[in-house]
Amino acid sequence: MNLPAKLLVAVALLLGPLAPAEFVRANGAWGVRAGSAPTTSADRLPVVLLAMDHATRLALDDDVGGAIDAWETIAEANAGEEAEAVAILERARLHAGRGEFEKATGLIDDLYARHSGFAGFGEAVALQFGIANRLAAGERRKLGGWFPWFSDRDSAVAAWEKTIRLAPNGPLADECLIRIARLGVERDLAAKTNDALERIISDYPASKHAPEALALLATLRAQESLGPAWDQATTIEAADHWRTLADQFPDDPRAKQAVEQIAVLRDRAARARLNLARFYFLSRNNPEAAKLMANACRNIAPDSAAAKEAEQLLADIAKDPNPPKSLADRLLGTYPRPRMGTDVRPQAVGEDLDGLGFKKEAPKAGVGPDNR
Repeated sequence: MNLPAKLLVAVALLLGPLAPAEFVRANGAWGVRAGSAPTTSADRLPVVLLAMDHATRLALDDDVGGAIDAWETIAEANAGEEAEAVAILERARLHAGRGEFEKATGLIDDLYARHSGFAGFGEAVALQFGIANRLAAGERRKLGGWFPWFSDRDSAVAAWEKTIRLAPNGPLADECLIRIARLGVERDLAAKTNDALERIISDYPASKHAPEALALLATLRAQESLGPAWDQATTIEAADHWRTLADQFPDDPRAKQAVEQIAVLRDRAARARLNLARFYFLSRNNPEAAKLMANACRNIAPDSAAAKEAEQLLADIAKDPNPPKSLADRLLGTYPRPRMGTDVRPQAVGEDLDGLGFKKEAPKAGVGPDNR
C-alpha cells in the first residue's frame, strides 16, 4: 500500500468508527444520501469518504489488489458501522470481477451475518445472482484472480440457492428457481428440477414464471410413465398440472398446448384401465372385473378413443359374458371363472381350522404356583 493510503488509514483509525449513515457514490465521489442523519461530527465523515474515494480510484486504475487492501482497511477501521458494510460489498465486487467467486460469496455471507439491515444489501443479493449466472454460463473460476480453473456449471445451482436464502421474498427468488429448473433440464438434474418447479408453484403462485413451471412439471411427470401398461399416477398428475395452467393462465401461449396435452394424457390413463378390462375378460374369464375396469376407463376420459373402445367391450360382454376361446383354452381348458358367492366370510377348510379360517391351537398350560 502506498504512503497516501497509509496516512488515510491512520487518520481514520485515530478518528474512530462512524455512526450509521447511508453512503452513496455520485458524480465520481462518495457521499451521504440526502435525508439521512449521521450523528458523526463534521470532522470525521470527510476522512472516511476520502478513504473510500481513494479505494475506488485504485480499482479504476486497475490496481485491484490495492483496492481490495484499501477497502479491507476501511472495514477494519469502521467495524460494526455502515462504512464496514460498504467496504465488504465493494471487496466482494472486486473479487467477483476477477473471477474469485468463492471469496466473493464468502464476503456476501459475512455481510449478511454482520449487516443484514444494510441499506445496500439488495446489491449484494444481485451480485450473488450474477455470480450464479456466470457459473451457469460456463465461466471458469480464477485462482488468485488470474489462474483459470475448471468450469463447473452445476455449481450454479448452489449459488442460486444461496441467492434465495439471502432474500426469499426478494424479486430474484422465483427467477433463481426457474433458472435452476432450466439448467436442471439441460443437465439432467431431475431432483433439483422437480424441487425448483414445485417451489415456484407452491411458494410463488403469482410469479411470471408460474406458467412455464407448470408446463415443465407436467412434461416431466408425463415422461415418468412409460405408457398405458405402466402405473398412471404421474400421468394423472401431469394432466392436473396442464389443467391448472389452462384454468389460471388462459391467455398464456401454453394454454392451447395444455388442452391438447390433457386429452392425450387422459386417453393414456383411460387406456390403462381398458387394457386391464381386456385382460380380465380375455385372459382371466372374469367379466365382472372387466366391466369395472371398462367403466373406470369411461369415467377417466369420457370423450377419448379409449372410452369408445371400452363401450364396445361392455357391449360385447353384455351380449356374451363368455370370452372367445384361444388355442390354449381349447387345449388346456378355459381359465376358471371366480365364484360370485353372496357369503363373503372365510370358510373353514379341514378340521385344523376354526370358523374364521385360522389354524386352531391347543390351549396353553397355565403358569402358576401349581404348574411349576
